[in-house]
Amino acid sequence: MILYLSIYSIIISIVIAIHNYRINKNALFLSGIVTIFSSYSLAHYFSTESSDPFWVAIFYGNFSPLWYLPGPFLYLYTRNTILDKVTFKRWDFLHLLPAFIQFINMASHIFSSFDHKLGIAELIISDLNNIKFVGGGFLYSPSIAISSRPILVILYCAWSSFLLYRYNPKKLLVEQNRIVLIWIIVLITTIFIIVMSYFVLTLLLFGSSVSRITIESRPAHLVSGIAFFLLPTILILFFPNILYGMPIATLKKFKRKNLKNSDVDDPLLETASYITDYIETEKLYLNPDFDIAEISHRLGIPKHHIVYCFSVIMQTRFTNYRSQLRVDHAKKLLESGLTDKLSIDGIGVKSGFSSRSTFYANFKAKTGITPSEYLDSL
Repeated sequence: MILYLSIYSIIISIVIAIHNYRINKNALFLSGIVTIFSSYSLAHYFSTESSDPFWVAIFYGNFSPLWYLPGPFLYLYTRNTILDKVTFKRWDFLHLLPAFIQFINMASHIFSSFDHKLGIAELIISDLNNIKFVGGGFLYSPSIAISSRPILVILYCAWSSFLLYRYNPKKLLVEQNRIVLIWIIVLITTIFIIVMSYFVLTLLLFGSSVSRITIESRPAHLVSGIAFFLLPTILILFFPNILYGMPIATLKKFKRKNLKNSDVDDPLLETASYITDYIETEKLYLNPDFDIAEISHRLGIPKHHIVYCFSVIMQTRFTNYRSQLRVDHAKKLLESGLTDKLSIDGIGVKSGFSSRSTFYANFKAKTGITPSEYLDSL
């Protein structure tokens, strides 16, 4: 079961990264945490349960430098979410130092021949206790490497929890901030449970002579597998909005419009009003290439804030809002009698549509009739 749960988690985390990195690059840290933990779970599965030396040779030791990254990624994800911006400062490279040291430590194994790795895999399959001694680096033993990884993540869990403790409680009055806070607590707690499960297995491995049956019989083995399944699943089912980030109220006083069905206490309500007012005043929608990136560039507002404004505050998609403005503009042109000088297709071009087909499709979707039928009805 561990095998399938780990593969599921990797696939879901990759989908999350691909779908969200353009809007909120902080999602890459989240996907990295799940993917790396899942790869560790696969290595654990093949090392303790598989009898195929090929897969053991693939996973054992080769990915171990990556297994020092979930802790730093958790810290960076928590910090960036609270600050509501993705930053990577010069000193943040120090968080990668343990992974770099492990890479140097394991370089001789990573770059060794595959036949050499198969030999190590066969030793592990013949006796699981050999994992304490074989395939290690030249700086420190496998025992130190295996035990230091969970300890490092536990320390980062404590550090991330401290960041949350210092977070301004007044911001929790905003519903979106409460959702994000609860999600981070769930994330830290889940990671802590996973790491403690592996730490228990590590103590078991180094405490006495063990076998595959001994490892598989421990509840920690099952708990970690279930946690891998729940982490991305909980995110998608119960916390989808956190992928937009944690909105922080801007200090600027924008011109405010009355937005229907919006939360008056939302910190980005005025920002949403300003965005829509700017788009409609400047008629940005008349540009066929107009998109969220242009709004972000012009106004200096993060993309994930803009997505949040449309999806949560205005309860619509940006593309739907843009199409409605273009159709309304086309209707005004048709009503003005401009068709005496310009074709209907030209009306579509002047309204911001890139092609005749998109013009007709969007016009009919919004009005129920085609531009030609609308013109005939005037």
